[in-house]
Amino acid sequence: MPSKAPIRSRVQTELYNSDERMLSHTKATESMKKIFIAALLTCIPLALASCGEQNDDIPVPPETTDDGGIYDEYMTADDLVGDWSSWDGDNGSQIVFDFVNSEYTYRTWYGRIGTGALCGSLETESAVQLEFDDFLYDLVRTEDGFTLHQNGQSAAEDLDGLFFKKSDDIMPDIPLSTLDGLWQNALGETLVIDTGRMEYIAASRSGLSSGTIYDKHDGRGPYLFLNGFAYPRISYDGSSLELFFTPSETQTPDGSFSGVFYTDADAGLYSDIEKAEFTDIAGRLWYYDGVNYFAVPDDYTLDADGYAYDENGNIFAAGWIGDVYDPAEDYGDGWADIWD
Repeated sequence: MPSKAPIRSRVQTELYNSDERMLSHTKATESMKKIFIAALLTCIPLALASCGEQNDDIPVPPETTDDGGIYDEYMTADDLVGDWSSWDGDNGSQIVFDFVNSEYTYRTWYGRIGTGALCGSLETESAVQLEFDDFLYDLVRTEDGFTLHQNGQSAAEDLDGLFFKKSDDIMPDIPLSTLDGLWQNALGETLVIDTGRMEYIAASRSGLSSGTIYDKHDGRGPYLFLNGFAYPRISYDGSSLELFFTPSETQTPDGSFSGVFYTDADAGLYSDIEKAEFTDIAGRLWYYDGVNYFAVPDDYTLDADGYAYDENGNIFAAGWIGDVYDPAEDYGDGWADIWD
């Protein structure tokens, strides 16, 4: 069983030279405790082709009419821009539209952020559609906002039926490069991420590997090809991250590389472990590290010992500060240079 006694740690010189990091980390303020989630990962302006240019099979959004026609029920670009900052979903999510670059940015209720293709223009009266996870969505007009309607059905993640209304909340702008550097969780599982290469290295006491990072620009955000698809969400201050896994055609999540990762392996600096706890908020399990909140994936439940485990008994690596693990002990000094 993990010990809850805090062990203040710092990364050894051979693990990572923190002087080379471009991002300056600061202690999160107490006001962040009022936010249930520390959203996020990458609002990155990326030039995306309009939906009509991606695939000849994708329908062109219909023209709206002013004579009571059927398409009056759909939102146009003019309906979606104004003196508000974003649109808030009724499940805690958020969306921002960028018609200049024909894209939208979507943040999930737990803080994952991604961009996707947007069909619509301020120059026409066409109804707007967006593409999420390879499906097109209509924006059905309601009195106070709009509801997303999926064209087709799938067993994958979908936004069908999600209602959005105008909001003054600002979407966090966290560059992809914030992921760069060394990250380590309480079990010593270590990631070295280089977004310039779009590659990562994963090290633990049970193995050393490397892989790629990719972004399909499908609204779900960038992912590491690790135990399936590992989507990161990063804290506002850039000091911690969490991975959310979905299976791929060749890999499935195995319980490793879970929990909360801290930059430079310094959980003692970026958390307040004496205040750490797992808590249920509106029927969802969250982990609070004394500074930030992290959504615990659905397949974990809280045990009597105060820690969260998945159905196979794998612990969610958070709630204590472990000794810093140096992969050089097992793999030599060049372990962090095994790029693909």
